[in-house]
Amino acid sequence: MSCFMGCFGWRPAKMPRANEQNTVIWLATLKILMIIPVAVAAFKAKDSYEFVKRHPELQASPPYDSHVLLSQLLVYVGSMSMFPWLFISCFLLSMWRGPWILLYGLVDLGLAVTIAVGVGMEARYLPASARGCNNAVDWQTDGTYKSFFLQAAEVESKKSARGHCKNFVTVWSLATSVLFFQMVISYVGIFFDERQHSLLNPFRPLSYFVISIISPPFYFHIHIVPRIRFAYHSARKFFRRIRGQAKLVFEEPIEYVPQYESIHVQNPTLQEVLTIEHVLLDLVNYLHYEDIINLSLSSKAIREAVFPGHDLEYRVPKLKDSCCENDSKTICLYCNKKICNGCKIEMFQQGLPGARHVKFCQPYCRQCYFKQFSRHQRGYKRPCRCHTSDRNFGIQRVCRTCSRKEISEMQLVRTKRYQQEARDIAKGKFLKPGEITQCRNCKRDLKSGTRWWVCGKCKGECRDVIHPPYIGKRKEVDVEKAAAQVLLVEQKETARSWWSAMFGMK
Repeated sequence: MSCFMGCFGWRPAKMPRANEQNTVIWLATLKILMIIPVAVAAFKAKDSYEFVKRHPELQASPPYDSHVLLSQLLVYVGSMSMFPWLFISCFLLSMWRGPWILLYGLVDLGLAVTIAVGVGMEARYLPASARGCNNAVDWQTDGTYKSFFLQAAEVESKKSARGHCKNFVTVWSLATSVLFFQMVISYVGIFFDERQHSLLNPFRPLSYFVISIISPPFYFHIHIVPRIRFAYHSARKFFRRIRGQAKLVFEEPIEYVPQYESIHVQNPTLQEVLTIEHVLLDLVNYLHYEDIINLSLSSKAIREAVFPGHDLEYRVPKLKDSCCENDSKTICLYCNKKICNGCKIEMFQQGLPGARHVKFCQPYCRQCYFKQFSRHQRGYKRPCRCHTSDRNFGIQRVCRTCSRKEISEMQLVRTKRYQQEARDIAKGKFLKPGEITQCRNCKRDLKSGTRWWVCGKCKGECRDVIHPPYIGKRKEVDVEKAAAQVLLVEQKETARSWWSAMFGMK
């Protein structure tokens, strides 16, 4: 019996250890319980077989089934042979066990197959239950010949067509019941080996059966559903890409160009003092940035001294570094002017949805998105629902100029700027020269293609339309123009010109 333990280096999976004594007890119990049902089924099958054999009219094909006599014979032979075998096998079990149990099981299987073939043939011309016998006269007829049961009633008038039908159905039902228990006996007899790695371990077919039932839906859920889910969301992003994003239009302020020929100063003392840069920077150390702007508005000459047109790109950063309180320095939410605790105004207003996306949302690569969101593994986070709290009221820190403006108009413009900033972040415009956008999870470089976004607050997928669905190939940055690129990044961070930021212009 070592052949059932594997071959050519292959060994079956380990199963729980069985008990031969339990196998013998099960076989003996089932066989004893089967004696009376098998006896009834055998003698009734004998009567049905002999009845069909005596009347050739019932064997005619057509109009009747060509295997009527054979089906009755198989059921009769199988059940009649099973009846004495129950006694013989019980005696053999008490005398010889071990590998002999397999032989007994094969004999039981042969008898079961014999009855199964006969029952299957009978099912083609018999009703499935006694209820179908109510229509025995017209059973399987098309009007040109008599039904099988009506023909049986004519050749033997002791019973009606319905009575003959019930008799055949009863024999068929008994044979089916006997077949079920005989298959159980065959299973117990064949799979008898108590060794854990044996192919005939009784737990092996049961485990394979359970696996065959569970595996298809499990495989579909683990491997097919995530791909369907990923394909669906990819298709949505594809159609969004085809549809395109709405173009954002911003009102560009007219850049100030100083007219030196029209500047006439009667008392140039203050202008001469402010023209000296280190003196000006020492002066603004005690001022707020908005005070500097107000100072520059006193006259054209003062404005040119504070914000010189030929040196504006270098003067403005110096002024911003020197003004306001260094410990609390920040920018106005709406105009980007420098503010601090001494000059800020706190307003209780509705929040802006775009702020969360710009601050928290992170890009994911295709593989990480599929693994963490399409497959719905343990720890999976549902899609982001933080938008429900985006419009909650809260404290907003603004400059004094913006605090006096219409809040609804400023919020509309600021929302558009958030949208543009989200697009710039996706395209990598805020990155330094040589850097590239990376996946937040695996840190791999993200090249052109579909973008997947994850909320940094709730760790769920962000599906907001503020994020571009697709990013094209980024243009290479010329290393020789790196300094100009850094300056461009600083300008993009404010998304507005210096003069727009200074005067709070939209």
